[in-house]
This record gives sequence, C-alpha cells and structure tokens, in this order.
Amino acid sequence: MKKIFLLIAVCLMAEQGFSQSFYKNALVANVNFGIDIYHVDYSYRIINTNNVKVTHNGAAAKNISFGAEYGLANWFGVGLQFKVDNFYTKYDSTTFSTPSATGFEGALELNFHVVRTAHFDLPIGFNLGTSHLQYNENDVSNNQIYGAGSYLDLHINPRFYFKRFGLNLDITFPKVNYSNMTSNNATFNQYVLADWKGSGFGFSFGFQYRFFSGK
Repeated sequence: MKKIFLLIAVCLMAEQGFSQSFYKNALVANVNFGIDIYHVDYSYRIINTNNVKVTHNGAAAKNISFGAEYGLANWFGVGLQFKVDNFYTKYDSTTFSTPSATGFEGALELNFHVVRTAHFDLPIGFNLGTSHLQYNENDVSNNQIYGAGSYLDLHINPRFYFKRFGLNLDITFPKVNYSNMTSNNATFNQYVLADWKGSGFGFSFGFQYRFFSGK
C-alpha cells in the first residue's frame, strides 16, 4: 500500500512539473500595447556660464513592445525587450505647428517567476538598457532635438495561459535619463544644452506564446 501511495505522489509531482506555465528551457515571445506617463525634469544651461534652469512637466506616450525570454531555471528567466514610443503632443501657437516625438528602448530583461501554475505565471523583474528620443518641432526652421541615455523599469507581468498561447498585463515603473541632448540647429546647440530625466508609470496588455516543452 505504501508503494502505491508513493507511486501516486511521484506521478502527481511529475504531472505538476510538466504542467507549469514557465520552466527551464522555455522560450516565451510576447507583443504588448500600452501607455507610459512620466514626470519630467528639464535642465537648461547656457554654454560658457553656470546658469542652470530646471523646469518640471509631464509627458505621455503610447507604445508597442516586443521581445522574448528564456528560462535559465524553473523560477528565473533572461531575455531582451524592445519598445517603440509615440509621444502625445499638442499644437504650438508660437511656431504654428504640432511637434512630434518618438522614442525607442532596448533592454536586457531579468525575471523572477514567483508563482507558476498550469495556466498562470507571475514574473517580477526589471529591464535595464538604453533609450533614444527624437523631437521634431515641425516648424519652418525644421528644428530637431535628439536624446540618448539610460533606461530602467521595474515591472509586474501576470500572464494567463491557454495551453501555449496566453494573454498578459504588464505594470511598469520606468525611468529614463537623457543626459546627452543634441540638435540639428547649430545656433541652438551653440547657446543652449538641455537634458531631461523622467520617471513614471506604465501599463500595457498583450499576447505571449511559449515554445519548447518542459523536461
């Protein structure tokens, strides 16, 4: 009788191991659509002076992100994530134009899978990488401003599975730091340097697909 119970227990544990939503050697690809909202600190400095002016504002961008994660262990995965941003802008009555702003992030992703069942996976982790920004004033002078810097986000990413295919939500707390701002306008660049730091909140939803079976 003990042997029978032991055999049943082993079978149950084996079935549970094979039915996990994330496991070692799993490859999960995802596509998400979302929005980020930032509190931004802008710093302006007149060249050859110590005169620095800091202003505060907000920014928001809709985005699409895509990437993949590979399971190094049943509870830990590493991957790459890429995100394309399209910032919301409004009409400028001074230049009589509506500016446009786009961004791009590429990051290394590290996830800790704290809950894993057959149909649910809860990774908590962070992305660390770089970010690029292009701002076009769309005025008669065709002024453009470019930014490059670091990108970091902390995220919680509940995933729901229907076999290999699933849906997910991604709650993020991103930070960007554009410490290297340049412009295509030599006059602008000669007299004013600008950098800005943003931190905020992001939310997205999307789809994921899991490749490879558990062993």
